[in-house]
Amino acid sequence: MIILKPTIKVRKRFSKIDFETLSLVYSLLFDNVYKAKKKRNYTLYIKFVKKEYSYYTFQPGKFVYIKMSSVIFDDKQFHSHLLHEFRHFIQDKVFRIPLTKKNYDETTLKSYLTSPVEADAEWFEMHSTPKVIKLYKKLLKVKTSLKKDCKYIGNKIK
Repeated sequence: MIILKPTIKVRKRFSKIDFETLSLVYSLLFDNVYKAKKKRNYTLYIKFVKKEYSYYTFQPGKFVYIKMSSVIFDDKQFHSHLLHEFRHFIQDKVFRIPLTKKNYDETTLKSYLTSPVEADAEWFEMHSTPKVIKLYKKLLKVKTSLKKDCKYIGNKIK
């Protein structure tokens, strides 16, 4: 299970995003690649950083941080950046890809963009963003309709 925990600043800026529902979407994504018999829960803390780019630092443990660029204001951009960094999380925790110069090279912009780790995250972001947004919106609709169905009606059954 993936639990997304945005900071108060992130929640305020993206107040229209239901992070509990979004956590379900990311859990489904994660379940597709995480094939362990005993599943682990991960908490991903999302916080803003004063940078022009978002990033994920390969880190130990079940509680990890995704640092989002503070220049992101658009919901679609947010989803796109989050998916990209989530892919780095998967590379770290599931695929266990080591960050060697061969896999991740920051010496030049070209070497950075063509690094296998970065190219994979870019591809994943481009192909997954529309699907994730579509699934998220569908789950929100279902959640809303279930909320109506779950209200107590007593003996007022129609």
